[in-house]
Amino acid sequence: MADIMKIFLRNGAIRAAPVRTDAAMAYATERMKSRFSRLPFAPTHAIVAVFAGRPYIGARGGDYSENEARLRLACDEFSGLHPEYLFYVSANAYPLPAVQAARLAGLGWIGLNGLLNVPGVGSSVTIGAVLTDLPMPVGEESGYCAQCGLCVRSCPTAALTRENGVRRFEREKCLSHRRQKEGLPLSREGYYGCDICQDVCPYATYS
Repeated sequence: MADIMKIFLRNGAIRAAPVRTDAAMAYATERMKSRFSRLPFAPTHAIVAVFAGRPYIGARGGDYSENEARLRLACDEFSGLHPEYLFYVSANAYPLPAVQAARLAGLGWIGLNGLLNVPGVGSSVTIGAVLTDLPMPVGEESGYCAQCGLCVRSCPTAALTRENGVRRFEREKCLSHRRQKEGLPLSREGYYGCDICQDVCPYATYS
């Protein structure tokens, strides 16, 4: 298992760890579950990888091609080591719910803004995965943030709210979501939304 993790690190990931797909898919939407059922084989595990930085954002959406290239290089090595097993590359972890899969793999914790925070890096990361039927041991899952509430109080459209300790996210209010789904112009090249929820987080650049 250590050798598999080293392969990911050698190909550009800053962290990588395995997770059971059934544990991750417990957080999946119906659309994700439908897509998972149509994969070319039935993966039992996924090796989740975290890459530093954000994907390039353009008029047609986020570009995860660099992640895909890195994951394919790792996948070629996995196939050489374990030719009896199957591997499937997903540059953005889809159809796994990426953030929850990374949390369950122990790669970081989830903030009130719903984003993954990776120790030492923060939330400016992308998540990819290699799905496989190779059995492997999984580690201890991470948790959630300490709920200081800065991201909630700073959200300009009140897309994030918290009441009695329960976080709510109204997707249709989020500037990032609206710019992706409604075709609104980008606020600036390379960014979907306002990013305030990341900028104000005390763990945005360190942990």
